[in-house]
Amino acid sequence: MYNVLVLGSGGREHSMVWSLSQDKDISKIFCAPGNAGTASIAKNLNVDLNDNEQILNIVKDYDIGYTIVGPENPLNNGVVDFLTINGCKVFGPTKYASQLECSKLFARKFMEKYNIPQPSFFECSSEEEVISIGTKLGFPIVLKADGLAAGKGVLICANQSELDKGLDLMFIDRKFGDASNKISVEECLKGEELSIFIITDGENYKILNSAQDHKRIFDNDKGANTGGMGAYCPAPLFDEDLKQKVETRIIIPTIKGMKKEGHPYRGFLYIGIMIVEGDPYVIEYNARLGDPESQVLMPMLKDGLFPIIKSVLGKTVKDLNINKKEGYMVTVVLASKGYPEQYKKNMLITGLDESFLTFHSGTNLIDNKIYAIGGRVLNVIGYDLSLEGAISNAYENVKKINFENMYYRTDIGKKGLTYLKGVSDE
Repeated sequence: MYNVLVLGSGGREHSMVWSLSQDKDISKIFCAPGNAGTASIAKNLNVDLNDNEQILNIVKDYDIGYTIVGPENPLNNGVVDFLTINGCKVFGPTKYASQLECSKLFARKFMEKYNIPQPSFFECSSEEEVISIGTKLGFPIVLKADGLAAGKGVLICANQSELDKGLDLMFIDRKFGDASNKISVEECLKGEELSIFIITDGENYKILNSAQDHKRIFDNDKGANTGGMGAYCPAPLFDEDLKQKVETRIIIPTIKGMKKEGHPYRGFLYIGIMIVEGDPYVIEYNARLGDPESQVLMPMLKDGLFPIIKSVLGKTVKDLNINKKEGYMVTVVLASKGYPEQYKKNMLITGLDESFLTFHSGTNLIDNKIYAIGGRVLNVIGYDLSLEGAISNAYENVKKINFENMYYRTDIGKKGLTYLKGVSDE
């Protein structure tokens, strides 16, 4: 029996804690700092996720057997390296390996070196450089802050006016801070976007599942980019033909390349791809599970998360069987109106009960009442053997919940239905 610590406070971490809570080999679960959802199935602990010493003290004080890192910032801060040096079992890539997410330009140069398919890119550090490159690439054009920007540092500019605004955000207004000291200016690929999730111990890998996220704030993929407004799993687009291409052209070269660099990649690897005329191109890597994709991935795992954690740390991924539920999972994100910009906080949430699965993101528990304190507040889950049924189930559950200024997209999963019918949604 083990004590397990999950680092993070969002829906991703709640879904992990939920999965771990059903494992007979786990004695007690701690979540740092956690949220109102994790509080019901784990012990929440106050912690500064950027303070590695504080985290180490928690591991020692609570006799933690395994630490699982949820979000990207602690990875970028070297928490895995720090805990490992101090003799702790910790799940996640090292600081060097996590650069695949934490530096867009590191990832692009890595892919270039190992011939991994990707869009054309250019490193720029001034408006003048971007304008020069933009003239060559034409519109639409993609601007990506090199560093971490909470999933919001990507701007797709369809014309000169949008490019001018994007440059102001990056270089004048400094909306993304130091993350945009350098930016990756990229060709805008047109196709279907898809997320593939794998685990690897540095040598071998297994595909966890596929999913499709909905990044834009409004229906029909309109409006600003967010951290994600919903997802469904598995993605019908990920057929055997595409799977083989992704494995041979992307997954295997990535794992071999990181090993060749002297920094084997261990942990979750999220690969965001664009499918252009049947061929996959890497749009981005993430060094952890996606949010809200984790919220549909975790309930699909028949044997839960813990066997996966142990196989990566024990370097036995080759022998691991990942058994998945049949059917589909859908999550609809309930957000505070105004997100991803300004939004109200501290609204009382009503309608939550045990009859349906909900993962908390931006919530707080005060006097046994749950309040909305974040931009993304709750992740409501739907399940069915058919995607249509899972979508319907998710929205039925959404209708049971209420808080002031509650907002959500009404079209989560509809793309998947289009793919299943074999009709392009262009």
